[in-house]
Amino acid sequence: MGKFKTNEDYFAYSKTLTAIPFEDLATLLVNHKVKIPYYIHRFVLKETIYSKVFQNKLYLTYTDELKYRLRGYHEYSLYLLEKLIVDFNLDFDAAKYKEILFDLLFLNRDIYGLKDNFLSDLEKLKYKYNVDFEKISYDAFIKSFTGVFYEAKGYLDGVNLGIIKDVMIHSSTLGDLRGLGEKYGVKIPRRINKTQLVDILAARFRLTEDEVVLLNTKSVLELEIYAKEKGFTISIDLKKSDMIEYMVFSLGLYHLEQQKDTHNYQIPLAAEIDSVTFEAIQFETNDQDIPIENLEPIKTEVVHEEPAPLPILEEEPIVVPTKSVEVEKPVEPSKEEPVAEIEPEIEPIMEPVIETPVTPKPKAEPKPVRNVAEELDFTDEEKALLDEKINQIIKKYNKKRHRKIFWTVFALTILGIVVLTAGYIALYYLYINPGNMPFGLPVLW
Repeated sequence: MGKFKTNEDYFAYSKTLTAIPFEDLATLLVNHKVKIPYYIHRFVLKETIYSKVFQNKLYLTYTDELKYRLRGYHEYSLYLLEKLIVDFNLDFDAAKYKEILFDLLFLNRDIYGLKDNFLSDLEKLKYKYNVDFEKISYDAFIKSFTGVFYEAKGYLDGVNLGIIKDVMIHSSTLGDLRGLGEKYGVKIPRRINKTQLVDILAARFRLTEDEVVLLNTKSVLELEIYAKEKGFTISIDLKKSDMIEYMVFSLGLYHLEQQKDTHNYQIPLAAEIDSVTFEAIQFETNDQDIPIENLEPIKTEVVHEEPAPLPILEEEPIVVPTKSVEVEKPVEPSKEEPVAEIEPEIEPIMEPVIETPVTPKPKAEPKPVRNVAEELDFTDEEKALLDEKINQIIKKYNKKRHRKIFWTVFALTILGIVVLTAGYIALYYLYINPGNMPFGLPVLW
């Protein structure tokens, strides 16, 4: 591809190719055997819709919960990106998508084996469609590119399996996870049984048949303790992390040899003047994530910057406009499972007001509440066993209580019968048949 000397020449050429329809472009890529992994499509799509998702006016309409989840936007899965397009009726900028895609293809031309004949075919298409830009919906685009995209090993929905649990916990709702499962043909239940739990543990830890037989003799509580001893937390009542684990298990994605991402992502991305800035979450692998062979961290986050006249652009600090809204970073929930998704709040910009300083009266500091549970510092296993013992004590107490109630009712019943019988005898002897006893009883006095 000797027509261009620098990467900047290729980037300039990409701008001239945006009028080529997706259908013809897909045919060209298939003919030249160019297959694009979904993680590249995910990257291009998130950069294409970035300015729309974080457009200042629209962003102010988001709930605090959504603003919190958007902190993980740079690793959003395809399902979450597509859901944003649908939920907020975002227009699909076909020209912008093509330009970013061509920039990546040209910058990584050695990976895709692009030769001079590829450029020649592009030139023919370029001059065939050199007037109007294509207007197409995202769904129509995906249908035309079905034969171009593929899911690389070690990825799910375009996200590295090594960080997918962390990504989805912070970036999705329970409904999102069930929707993602449906996309891949997995119906995620609210709860799994003991057999399913054993199957997941056996697959994750590559257990032998003898180890599986031993696990089948344990209770659910013992299985959960067994998993925790191995540094892995799971429950039969599926929380977010458990739902992702169940999905990955159902799709058979444990212990895959991950396809290494060697792409260069340093393409020119202009700063979006009317977009808000936010504090992005940095996702890293940990013991709770999906086990993968030859796992290497993949960094795909790109800072939006003004293009510079260099062959390969260097990253520059993001320029924050005066009208942009700063999002204050909230306290992040626990890595294992966030109890509640606390959202960042938009801090309003207020003009300083000059007031006469008033010395506030000192407030009495409240006495700290003693937390007995923290002082005792029980482990989860001890808490679980303690709960089980308490349940047994309650059952014994209820059993004794029911027995006591039974004998009390029985005694009162007998006493009532005796009283009624004595009353009837007295009534019969004194009024009904004076001097005689009922039922043929002899008179003893």
